[in-house]
Amino acid sequence: MEPMDSLKSGVVRLLRWSEKYTKTDMVYLAKGGFWLVLAQVGSVLLSFALAVAFGHLAGQDTYGNYKYVISLAGLFTAFSLTGIGTAVTQATARGYEGSLRQGARLSLKWGWGVSVLALAVAGYYFFFEHDAFLAVALVIVAVCMPLMNAYSLFGSFLNGKKDFTRSSIYGVLNAALPTLILIAALFWTDRAIVFIITYFVANTIADIIAHITTLRHAKNEEQDPDIFLYGTHLSVMGIVNTIASKIDSVSVFILLGPVQLAIYAYAAAIPEQIKGGIKIIGALAMPKFSQRTVSEIKATIWGRIFLLTAALACAVLVYVGLAHWIFALFFPVYMDSIWYSQLYAASIVFTGFVTPLTAILQAQRKTRELYFATSVGSVTLIILLPVLTFFWGILGAVISQILYRAVNAGTAIILTLRLQDDQLLS
Repeated sequence: MEPMDSLKSGVVRLLRWSEKYTKTDMVYLAKGGFWLVLAQVGSVLLSFALAVAFGHLAGQDTYGNYKYVISLAGLFTAFSLTGIGTAVTQATARGYEGSLRQGARLSLKWGWGVSVLALAVAGYYFFFEHDAFLAVALVIVAVCMPLMNAYSLFGSFLNGKKDFTRSSIYGVLNAALPTLILIAALFWTDRAIVFIITYFVANTIADIIAHITTLRHAKNEEQDPDIFLYGTHLSVMGIVNTIASKIDSVSVFILLGPVQLAIYAYAAAIPEQIKGGIKIIGALAMPKFSQRTVSEIKATIWGRIFLLTAALACAVLVYVGLAHWIFALFFPVYMDSIWYSQLYAASIVFTGFVTPLTAILQAQRKTRELYFATSVGSVTLIILLPVLTFFWGILGAVISQILYRAVNAGTAIILTLRLQDDQLLS
């Protein structure tokens, strides 16, 4: 036996042995997780490089305005088919590989809500606030966001196929193009409108290229007859959740101004990147959960969640200890963000519950439970964040995020415990 084959066999045996403790298909996790972790590392490095570039080459006011437009664009997507990505993953996992083309077409068809909202707000800023920058920036959002939403489904499709290798490679390359162009633009100018144009145009082009490339990997053109209905359910229940995901940046900008938004954004940046890595768990679990009954899932899920939460708690403690050094070295302009960032990191622990339990509800198409799960915490955040930000500034925004994720975790736990067994969806 060749040395590499012997090493591979040894690793597989070790992973199989560990399964009696983790109650998880560790070979599947290692094989798919390797590429997803690699992609996450690439994404983090790109985001980190962009943050360093903005921190050294752009003023806080410029970055705050840039961040506000990006957040508004995300807020507007609440009124599009935001749930179609999950529906595509779920449909693809069940063999409907025409769902990528189908999902993109549906997303384009129902993407007009984003454009209408963006143009309406652009008109408000132009005619009533006499703010040409925000007016022009939002016109760009109106043109590009529907295209970006439709053609960014390639990752959902590839994850549904369990093709984590291509999903990871395409995802990193897709993120690299806009990031590198933005960094180049930072060396040329300090104008926020240039960064807005660069961000949206480059992302649109990258998404279209990735979509066309991914279409070649569809083995059939079968379409899920229920994808629109399920995607619509997910989108409707996601309206409040999408608003909640952007309400912090919008509220901080309106109540405190662009400079304070920049400080808040840097406080949240690294914890959000850590939390983003946990999405790998959901991506790996979704295809598996789609092929199992609730009873089979429940038999092992709680032990896994305990291990994940313990690991996240350790990661938080490490970050809290390193935060001052990280900011001093890479973001010296944003030293005011350190305390807020350390506190914000506490919210990461709750993601260990929310991510896998939400994946169960989505994979099993528990529509009613998903409606409840996505609305309780989101409504709490939408109410709390503006109020606490008004009274306590950035500290209030951070406390709101911690409470929001705690409520989400509690809701997900209760709903999962109440789930009843069903027949396999496949």
